[in-house]
Amino acid sequence: MKQATKSRDRRREGGVALLAVMCTVTVLILVALTFSNSVQIETRTVLFRKEAAQAHAMAVGGVEAAILEIAYPPGMDQRTEPRLWGEGRRGMTVPYQGGQAVVEIVDESGKIGLNAAGQEQLLRLFEARDLDPDAASHLASAILHWRGPAVSSSEQGRDEASLEDYYRGAGYGAAHAPFTSLEQVLSVRGMAREIFYGTAEFDQGRISRRYGVGRDLTVYSPSPAVNINYASQAVLLSVPGMTPALVEQIIRERDIEPFKSADDLAQRLASPLPPRTLPFLDTASSRFYSILATGELTNSRVQRSVKAVVQIAPDGQARHRLIGWYDDEVPE
Repeated sequence: MKQATKSRDRRREGGVALLAVMCTVTVLILVALTFSNSVQIETRTVLFRKEAAQAHAMAVGGVEAAILEIAYPPGMDQRTEPRLWGEGRRGMTVPYQGGQAVVEIVDESGKIGLNAAGQEQLLRLFEARDLDPDAASHLASAILHWRGPAVSSSEQGRDEASLEDYYRGAGYGAAHAPFTSLEQVLSVRGMAREIFYGTAEFDQGRISRRYGVGRDLTVYSPSPAVNINYASQAVLLSVPGMTPALVEQIIRERDIEPFKSADDLAQRLASPLPPRTLPFLDTASSRFYSILATGELTNSRVQRSVKAVVQIAPDGQARHRLIGWYDDEVPE
């Protein structure tokens, strides 16, 4: 009997020992899996940072290459290879070993001048960027009021008085002077940040962006006319008398060959331009350029974008001046 009891005890002890070993093994496996997962995450993080740094360097190089093309073009006797960019072109590609920089170049004359555009042009731009007609109309009027001369209280209309009351309540007043920076328009009543910068929505694993009007406005163009070689679809639609069909023709033709003048545009389009449209179309340069470069690595989804605004001098040793630099821009 004692022997049978000892046998059962030994089996029981063996079972406990086996269970303890199994628990220990299970814990070790879980630790190993956790460690392995942590190593994989760290490895992916390091790889992402490395690729992001490479893409950023390519983007910076793309901006510098664009400045070189615009401000320091080689003479005919110095050219051994075709140029990456030519006047009137909206972009270029800079090749690198293991990737490339896709560069968008926009002369600021291709945007709407905040200090020059009239009510109709601003209204049409805001509607082209999906603002409802009432909001677009109020915003256009508010911009004209902000940059327009101040008037006495007795001379103010109802809308002007309402705007002045709004700014006093917000703790500041309308400038009643030309806009000195693009971001200053954010102080205008009705110019919400999502209208200016746009919005982004994450849906079913993809990011859907609606771009803001800030991409289409500038303080560096003194004329209501826009450069047809650089104007976005929304800017072209802002031109009085312009139709979507005419905009499609303009974009298609300039992709083939930039327009040399407004007369060249009129001759190359299949449909005639309305007379009221022609004064708003031009090919003159402002000498200010926005350069947006996106670095892309071969066989990688990682991208980085940077943007620069530069002024190009007509002559002299200092051929360009950096006005602004923005990291992590979002290409359109």
